[in-house]
Amino acid sequence: MRGEGFEPGKIYQLNWTHVVGNRMTGAGWEEGSRAIASAKADGAGHAEFSFKVPDDLGGAHGLWVDMGGGAKQIGTYWIKATALPVDVGHGPVGTTFRLHLKGVGWTETANIYHLVYDNDYIGYACAFNSQGDVELIMKATGEPGWHFIDLYPGIYKGAETRPNNFRIPQLTYAQDHPGEDLPAFHFAFEVTGDVSADR
Repeated sequence: MRGEGFEPGKIYQLNWTHVVGNRMTGAGWEEGSRAIASAKADGAGHAEFSFKVPDDLGGAHGLWVDMGGGAKQIGTYWIKATALPVDVGHGPVGTTFRLHLKGVGWTETANIYHLVYDNDYIGYACAFNSQGDVELIMKATGEPGWHFIDLYPGIYKGAETRPNNFRIPQLTYAQDHPGEDLPAFHFAFEVTGDVSADR
């Protein structure tokens, strides 16, 4: 991140804003910030900050530098949800495998992902109180062959009662999700005819 208008020779701190808390308890959440990089302004008042993106919730994160006298330079960094590869891709019924997402959001339109196994809805996982990190531990089921696991965005809650659009997979997320531009994730697991070592 680059900025200008700094006092030459002065060292500045770049701060990262984050949200901590959840919607599962009455405690709620709060926004905070912490320094993630520092830089010394050159003779022309330019400063360049280098940092590793924090392992954090998805969505917008404010970046700011205190210029002194109540003035700030501000910016925004966006984290989009991503998926890691499935740790085990095939095995007999009962084989344990994991789906792992990073950067899942915290807003009511971004904080949950819905799990669908062979077109059957299983439930949802929330990312808020784990700072955007979601790990789903699964057991392979079904007949030998390929089985498909999908994770869809959804809306956590709202006032509408009919139709009920909350806490269900939003299959039309790409066309009409009301919040962020969120991806869906699609995985496959091959059930083999072997006997599971987990049994």
